[in-house]
Amino acid sequence: MHTEKTAIQELEQTITKYKRTVYGIALTQLKNKHEADDVFQEVFLLYYLKKPVFDDEKAKRAWLIRTALNKCRQYNLGKWNMNTDKNFEPTEDRTADFESKYDSEIIEAVRELPEYLREPLYLHCFLGLSVNETASLLGIRANTASMRLSRAKKILRSKTEGE
Repeated sequence: MHTEKTAIQELEQTITKYKRTVYGIALTQLKNKHEADDVFQEVFLLYYLKKPVFDDEKAKRAWLIRTALNKCRQYNLGKWNMNTDKNFEPTEDRTADFESKYDSEIIEAVRELPEYLREPLYLHCFLGLSVNETASLLGIRANTASMRLSRAKKILRSKTEGE
């Protein structure tokens, strides 16, 4: 059984290893940095409180990705959220860390995609998951994931070609 100190150390290691993954999902799925911060915190708080046990790191990563996606969906469907202006604020530490790796125009174009295209694109292109892994995490068939990826890439190409 974990002592409180080792549980906190394990949480810190998990946050360090997966902060870019979880925050990147939140930032591309939500258009508001403050909501992305909230989702980031909620995912790791839930991880700490539930103390899920995994067979391997791949299963842990999948759980964190699924949880982040679900939390983002909850924010996007919330009544308060549907009536709120979602202007994207200037970057701070976590945002800068994530966005420094990617072109901000591409990130903005990804944010403008519909959710059903944005999710598979982020998982496949930004996190490097295979089409099968992406499909499994989203609960869709591999053909569907592949088709959505193709559509999303086509839309992004058309938006970024002129810029």
